[in-house]
Amino acid sequence: MTKRIAFIANNRAAPWGGSEELWAQAALRMVKLGYQVGVSVKGWQPAAQKVTALSKAGCRVTYRWYDKTLFHRLQNRFYKEKHHHRWLDRFKPDLTIISQASNIDGIDWMEACLERGIPFAPIAQAAAPNYWPPDPMAERLAAAYGQAIASFFVSQRNIDLTVKQIAANLPNAQVVRNPFKVSYDARPPWPEPQGTFKLACVGRLEPFSKGQDVLFEVLRADKWKQRSLQVTLYGKGSSQATLAKLKTLWDLEQIKFGAYVDDIEGIWASHHGLILPSRYEGLPLAVVEAMLCGRLCIVTDVAGNTELIEDHVHGFVAAAPQPACLDDALERAWQQREQWYDIGQAAAVQVRKAVPRDAVGNFVSKLEGLLK
Repeated sequence: MTKRIAFIANNRAAPWGGSEELWAQAALRMVKLGYQVGVSVKGWQPAAQKVTALSKAGCRVTYRWYDKTLFHRLQNRFYKEKHHHRWLDRFKPDLTIISQASNIDGIDWMEACLERGIPFAPIAQAAAPNYWPPDPMAERLAAAYGQAIASFFVSQRNIDLTVKQIAANLPNAQVVRNPFKVSYDARPPWPEPQGTFKLACVGRLEPFSKGQDVLFEVLRADKWKQRSLQVTLYGKGSSQATLAKLKTLWDLEQIKFGAYVDDIEGIWASHHGLILPSRYEGLPLAVVEAMLCGRLCIVTDVAGNTELIEDHVHGFVAAAPQPACLDDALERAWQQREQWYDIGQAAAVQVRKAVPRDAVGNFVSKLEGLLK
């Protein structure tokens, strides 16, 4: 009998994001391998194109209620998640993969699988040290993770943080890598500085997680306004307008907005390095892609950043997402700006030791092992 695998996307914040790529690309490959693939996603209007592509490829896609209207908000409040969980009864998967934006938001689906005796494996795309689940939630998470057939995280430090937050070991936890949007053999040309060194800050325009406000705080100092340094923000998000106003308020002429682009290699053909002042992460794709393209990274010491980057070797690490710490890292980078190319080349070698060419293929192999 053909094995059935379910993918549940627990993303409730946006129709699509980088955290969706691993499960979605895995679903596509598994349906091509002959598995019956079911997908449960929030019913965004309109649906993300990549979700539509899953349906066309043969995945059985189910859309959970979209709560934009008052009617659907009332439905969700009345039925809560239990109504959505009945989909598991209809599809009857042999394995369920629960994709989480964090390490805690898939708990209801995990418990629904436990109630039904369905093997399940959560994926945690990030973990936040500034939010600890209260005791009752921590106990639920410990019980659910403890009975998962496997638990996937995108960095070892996210595993370690989760162990602390739930006060329980995770013997079935393992690290997986996300797919990236540049060629594994990418070698974009090195842009000559021509008097100005250029950094890119690539990520959602959401200071709560990505810390752009920390970067702005650093760059408002006179020394940075007087130096030939330009920083361009690439991305979109809920705080774009506020960040634009803050740029004007603090007269930050060295900061530019480059919007959102799909051509990541094109970004690195015109920039010398990445600066990412994140408050929390999983393992940022922006870091992986910059390193694959031979660019140094200036990052904060959160989540998986230092699992790829050794300070002064592959980039520069700020001890914490605080202005003084980021200023220190950026200052050290500036003093070695003539070595940025060489540091970027070291980064390109390092990332290929940690990130496989086919991250999705590796993940699919793990899932097939769980289905045997």
